[in-house]
Amino acid sequence: MGHKIGFISLRIHITQMDTKFLEEIGLTPKEANVYIALLGVRSASIFEVMNKAHVSRQRIYELLQSLLEKGLISFTIRDNKKQFTAISPERLIEIEKERETNLRSILPELLNKYNENKEDTQMEMFLGKEGMKTLLGISQKVGAPVYILSGEGEIFETLKYFMPNFFEKRAEKGIPTKMVYCETARKTKLKLPLTEIRYVPNEYYSPISIAIYGNNVNFIVYSENPLGIHIQSKEIAQSFMNYFNLMWSLARK
Repeated sequence: MGHKIGFISLRIHITQMDTKFLEEIGLTPKEANVYIALLGVRSASIFEVMNKAHVSRQRIYELLQSLLEKGLISFTIRDNKKQFTAISPERLIEIEKERETNLRSILPELLNKYNENKEDTQMEMFLGKEGMKTLLGISQKVGAPVYILSGEGEIFETLKYFMPNFFEKRAEKGIPTKMVYCETARKTKLKLPLTEIRYVPNEYYSPISIAIYGNNVNFIVYSENPLGIHIQSKEIAQSFMNYFNLMWSLARK
């Protein structure tokens, strides 16, 4: 008796597993039940399929028609009655391939819809002085004009040996820079190639430096271990560019 119960339990487990797999490739639970019921017999009448798959008379015709259209079953007529037969499960692999082919055929159109009027926003974080050097290097690679809002030019103190060479290389590449600093930064008397600097009252001071270039924005938070954030977004860059233009209009040489 114990062996019989174990065998029945194993059959139930396999059936449930098969049903779940068939549902994952697009069959409804009822369609999966009908297909599995037919796999175990050479052929079956509509009445026999109903009993084996536990499907109501109202649904059986619809389910059989759907499986016929998917190419998973076939039928013959004997004594003026339809006898249904399951097609080899290898047909399931063909269905998966057909679905992939169909998806690939419309993928370009889907991608166009996805990218239409949409800008990807990417964000990266950098830590420490070496991280700041990597962050600054991104602007060199982009090659667009750079617009900077900073309090007192803290980056020149944080990376005092790196920054002069960095600006020289930027100028060699023909990348212009505009900076807005607070009045207290005048005492540093910065002289940088291809760079224009203006100053605003100290009340506008912020401990965060902002650099806008192309569709990119860099933020640097100065501390013992500085933190840098790079955001790539057309909308965000344009928003900060508007803010820079306002500050530039208020600033003095």
